Amino acid sequence: MKVTAKMIADALGISTATVDRVLNNRNGVSAKTIKKVKLKAEELGYKPNRAAKFLSTQKTLNVAFILPLIPEYFWGEIQQEIMKAAALFEDFGFKAEVYRVESMPKEIQIHFIEKAITDNRHDALVIAPHDSKPFVDVINKGMELGIPVFSLNNDVPESRRIAFVGSDYFDAGYLAAELICLFAKKLDHIIIVREDEDTYQMVNKEQGFRAYFEEKQMKMKIETVPVTSSYTNPSFNASSHRFVQADGIYIANGILGEAAEFLKEIKMAKDKVIIGHDISEKINASLQSGIITATICQDPAAQASMMVKKVFDFLNSTEESSKENTIVKLEVVTKANAKYYLNQNEFRKNSKK
Repeated sequence: MKVTAKMIADALGISTATVDRVLNNRNGVSAKTIKKVKLKAEELGYKPNRAAKFLSTQKTLNVAFILPLIPEYFWGEIQQEIMKAAALFEDFGFKAEVYRVESMPKEIQIHFIEKAITDNRHDALVIAPHDSKPFVDVINKGMELGIPVFSLNNDVPESRRIAFVGSDYFDAGYLAAELICLFAKKLDHIIIVREDEDTYQMVNKEQGFRAYFEEKQMKMKIETVPVTSSYTNPSFNASSHRFVQADGIYIANGILGEAAEFLKEIKMAKDKVIIGHDISEKINASLQSGIITATICQDPAAQASMMVKKVFDFLNSTEESSKENTIVKLEVVTKANAKYYLNQNEFRKNSKK
């Protein structure tokens, strides 16, 4: 049952108007009465009417979502879902503004965030940083100036950011190692393909991957092949002989589709196990043809909607959970179930026919 101002007033034996003034932070009520009303409201489980609050104050909550440009299949879906989720809170004065910014070199992203803080046009910032440590200072600057900052998909745990929504990348790497073991017929040589920068995400994925084999006391050759963040064939050409010799390959960064095409070009045997992350048309094509064995997805749509709600709850100061991190589940996608993850809106349409 919904608790109303009248119910609180009746319980205290005071007027509804007095309770209404307290609940909406208006003047004209003694400190003693304010305390009584707030305690009774908490006791009865009163939840404020957010729509009514917005109508009474007409305060708009402007939130900036600063996202990378690539890969488009991932960040495009997140952008779309942010706008969908934000539309659900429009009646409460919530407004989302999405900015797509180059993330390489990282200084471009940092400068854009700094400018957003200086402009002071937003009630909160949600950022998807390329790395962790280089973003600590700019996040802390925003927090010190009273602008709440949240991190999405990539975390900056050493900063004072409010909360994080995304994957546990150590677990992601650990899961990738487990999948390679499950699918491989023999396992003497493994290659990890990752960005040449020691970003928070890359370091944690590699640590998780190697931790699996250490825990299982499995001894094999594991070597790392660093490539540039933006995929280029020359990065792979120099290591093509190593790929051919490997029993398993873990693509830890966002180039699984491109890497699969290259491995097909060099006629990589299909009995090799190739594991990576995310799903796209290109990745799905390689799953269906047998080049990619499996990919690990992290539901970008869920990340977007969870973050919108978390920011909204925080700005309305009604949910303590808005300050807690939300770790999204990792899901294994293979040839058989890829259709449920690829272009989900299109799949729903086709399934109704």
